[in-house]
Amino acid sequence: MDIIGHRGAKGEAPENTLSGFRYLMAMGIRQVEFDIHVSADGQLIVIHDKTLERTTNGIGFIKDKTQAELASLDACHKTFPQWPNNDGVPSLAEVLTLLKDFDHLQLEVKTESPEDCIIVAEQLPALWQAFGSRAVTTSFNIDYLRLMQQTQPQIPRGLLVEEYFQGDIIALAQELGCTLIAPHHRLLSAELVNRAHGFGLEVSTWTVDAPERMLALREMGIDSLITNVPTLAMKVLGV
Repeated sequence: MDIIGHRGAKGEAPENTLSGFRYLMAMGIRQVEFDIHVSADGQLIVIHDKTLERTTNGIGFIKDKTQAELASLDACHKTFPQWPNNDGVPSLAEVLTLLKDFDHLQLEVKTESPEDCIIVAEQLPALWQAFGSRAVTTSFNIDYLRLMQQTQPQIPRGLLVEEYFQGDIIALAQELGCTLIAPHHRLLSAELVNRAHGFGLEVSTWTVDAPERMLALREMGIDSLITNVPTLAMKVLGV
């Protein structure tokens, strides 16, 4: 079972920043999850929230700021006041260049508008090409996954599933041509994992920080877990 750093290592370093990703690399982990939004000038940006206030010294919406404006912000010290670096909000191109040797990347697309989904679908193939099957684009947004299925079927897709989802996860993933499912960890059972594997689906899950839950999920046979605390996960799982 692989350990995937959530937004780099959200519980240990500033999330979705270049120095946060370097922190993960220094631990020896080569699996990561991060988030994508679209800037005002149509660039793909790595940040989780659609607004700036929680993680940066900026104010307002990502969609109203250019890539240059986002790069000029401080994306470290709002969450980690003593952090030695002062990174801006990075572009997807910058992040992928840094992570070029990673074994597994989950690129969660947070965009909601059809227009922004189209921008992602147009730009992602060129950036994805160097990674092939190592990079999966994931989303809760069914419309985005369907768009990628129709326009960029060569890029692997992963279905993210909220905790209170009531439908058939495997059937929906198959309908969307996904290769991976990533349900909230409370939705998982050994039966679901076995069914998913029977249909050729990889099983990931989020966001797992409790040691006892990490061990239970490993017993279920999942392929990977996303965690805010990779240092703890490595210790608990003996990696």
